[in-house]
Amino acid sequence: MRTSNDERKDGFVWNGFDYSLQVWVVNGVIQNCGHPENFLKGHGCCNARHLKDQVISQIQGASEALNV
Repeated sequence: MRTSNDERKDGFVWNGFDYSLQVWVVNGVIQNCGHPENFLKGHGCCNARHLKDQVISQIQGASEALNV
């Protein structure tokens, strides 16, 4: 069983890493990936680039694990 120090709120990762979406979350908001521009050419990038600045609890597919 994997354990982490992620902070959860209402079952969603509020501060930490959401493994379902593969994004970092700070205060409930998805953070930008930070990939360099030359990486983006031809790759289309990742979820973080497309979901940045959105609230995690409003994104379909976000982790909703029970707080244990």
